Amino acid sequence: MDSGHIKWEQDKMSFRNLGEGNEITNAECIISKRMRSRGGSIYKITDGEGELEFESHSHFDVGQGLLVSGKVYNDRGFMKLRVDSLEKNEGIYPQILEKIEAGVQVKEVPFLVSGEIPDKLKEKILLCAKKLLAAKKLGRHIILRFHNDADGISGALALTKIVRAYTSQQNSANYSVYDAMRDIGNLQGEKNPLVILLDFGCGVESAEGLKILKASGAEVMIIDHHPNEGKAEENSHLFLSPWAVSESENASSYVAGYLAVEVARACGVPNVEYLAPIACAGDKSSILPVEEKDKEVAIVIDYMATYSGFGNKLDFYKNALENKELYASVLVQARESMDRITDDVKANMKKRLDGPVSVYTVDADRIKSKEFPGKGKITTRGFELVGEAPAVVLGVWKNGLSFRINDGAIEKGVHANEIIASLKEEMADFITGGGGHARAASLKIREGFVGSVVDKIIEKVKEKS
Repeated sequence: MDSGHIKWEQDKMSFRNLGEGNEITNAECIISKRMRSRGGSIYKITDGEGELEFESHSHFDVGQGLLVSGKVYNDRGFMKLRVDSLEKNEGIYPQILEKIEAGVQVKEVPFLVSGEIPDKLKEKILLCAKKLLAAKKLGRHIILRFHNDADGISGALALTKIVRAYTSQQNSANYSVYDAMRDIGNLQGEKNPLVILLDFGCGVESAEGLKILKASGAEVMIIDHHPNEGKAEENSHLFLSPWAVSESENASSYVAGYLAVEVARACGVPNVEYLAPIACAGDKSSILPVEEKDKEVAIVIDYMATYSGFGNKLDFYKNALENKELYASVLVQARESMDRITDDVKANMKKRLDGPVSVYTVDADRIKSKEFPGKGKITTRGFELVGEAPAVVLGVWKNGLSFRINDGAIEKGVHANEIIASLKEEMADFITGGGGHARAASLKIREGFVGSVVDKIIEKVKEKS
């Protein structure tokens, strides 16, 4: 039969097998790319297996489903379609997306960290990789919100080596209803968008915002290592978290930046491994060896993030890390800021409990610090001064406190996240929010009641130890 008379059959041929002269009738496809041309646009369409292009003066959005008929022709090596008819079809996107995700090839490379938790996370890591590679192929609109610290920012730098995304810094550990409404507003007119939350979103305070975001029709991916107190898997479509496979106190050590790097490696991104120890340095994780240069990059990122406003784009950090003069200047400023607070921390740190597990408090309001280091890092500096004996360090201020707990205390059953969970029940009138890991966490407290909460924490440490 002459090739000009070969008909495309929906269940037998794909765009991948079409050649010059083939005809298609009511082929199901979606628009994956739009390019401007003189007097109109060139659209790239896919049926999930192959691609064609057609030209039109009409406007279609990327992600639009179509039923299209026409004849294939060769335009300087590109297979294009001379369209006879087309109509919009909103219902075919999911099946084509599923076909693309099933067909994308990921790399099963050995993980940077060996152990039970990474092994159990392998399937989810590969699913995230497939999701992002398919999103790239389809030209999906992606919002990537990353937490404002070295862990979240390192992870975001890894993910943006896979896909293009609208990136925005999140200065809160919670995804609020306000955040959801803002994102939904920004997604108006976008078809089948993907929203990624990186290094936040697992707390109870995020649940309501996530429910609203998911109900809007956006696909939600969460990559986080904080305890899953808000049941984030119920309010997202894809949930990558060590807490999904383990309840060990060490689960949070598998930080979000590390998980994002493993996703990037599964996507075939080269030379991305260097970001994982930076993320670990930022969150004091010991799952990977951390060198001095990793600590330097982490403190530079944290310093910059402290002074950066909500919604700051990721390019801000990319450019600063590549600018050697700026990087060196920020590093000096960050180190000097940390050095300046050491004597203040020593002077304002008190031992509140002397026992199998000691408890220290640091009055963060009395530390002469501007924005950097923040109260969390002030607490960390106190934590670094107490030595290796089992200890809890509490950084306190007028309306909150933060925990730092060492390995010795963890081994005796003192976990910050468990203490916080019980305090939220017993002192609900005083505590307005909070969460974190077994080793590091924070609480928001009504002003005037911080002392009472500290006393209760000391009681709980006594009971455990």
